[in-house]
Amino acid sequence: MNQTIARFAAARIPVEFVHHYLNGTLEAHRTQISTHVWKRAERALHASESYTQFVTWEDELFPKRLLDIPNPPYCLFYDGDLEVLQERTTAMVGSRELNRISQSLVNHYHSLIEETVSVSGGALGIDGLVHELAINKNRPTVAVLGAGLKNLYPAANRNMLLRIPLNGILLSEYTPDTPIQKFQFLERNRLVSGLGDTLVVLQARRKSGTMNTVGHALEQGKTVFAVPGSPLDPLAEGPNRLIEEGAIPLTNSDQIIQDLKIVR
Repeated sequence: MNQTIARFAAARIPVEFVHHYLNGTLEAHRTQISTHVWKRAERALHASESYTQFVTWEDELFPKRLLDIPNPPYCLFYDGDLEVLQERTTAMVGSRELNRISQSLVNHYHSLIEETVSVSGGALGIDGLVHELAINKNRPTVAVLGAGLKNLYPAANRNMLLRIPLNGILLSEYTPDTPIQKFQFLERNRLVSGLGDTLVVLQARRKSGTMNTVGHALEQGKTVFAVPGSPLDPLAEGPNRLIEEGAIPLTNSDQIIQDLKIVR
């Protein structure tokens, strides 16, 4: 069964089809499914490809946080320790650009990385700084990739990404050989926010991929924290606007850490 689900993922079969397949209700909904999807699904059912290192809805270790988000993934390919996905998590995201305070800003929130499992997108900029600090602190971190695990991107982060599975995990909803395509990084953003118990926005321009992740977080009902900055700093435009719109200003990690201790 799991190999079939992985082949559905490889064929990009819509989640609704997989729901009906697993529930045995495909025939009842046949007219609601396009001919194109049926043909792709038939090819997937008769495919001979075999996959390893993946987890599906059918598995106990599938991250439960993702079951309730819109358009949930039904199969995740991974390299690393699935158990870390069961711990408390903080999604930490920000601009691919960096400025003179970016490193200091990530360092300032080090306790979030030390007390929870950090989740980010493996990209240049803030993502990379978050993952790097987690590695240096010997803490697990989760990098959600926008391509297959055999196509690590960006090249500048490759060595860092290869170190993550030693203590954390690389995740992708795409089969390992899937090439890099721009739209996949936007699809990936919903998983970054979905895997976090909360979302922290460190730096971002007003219009950016980071703000796309925020949109997913809000749709998923996540609590969004934003780090306020100078109105003269272009990378503070995004967080400042979020605070104006209702995000919680984050000036100290204790605002999140204390809540976690209460929950425990």
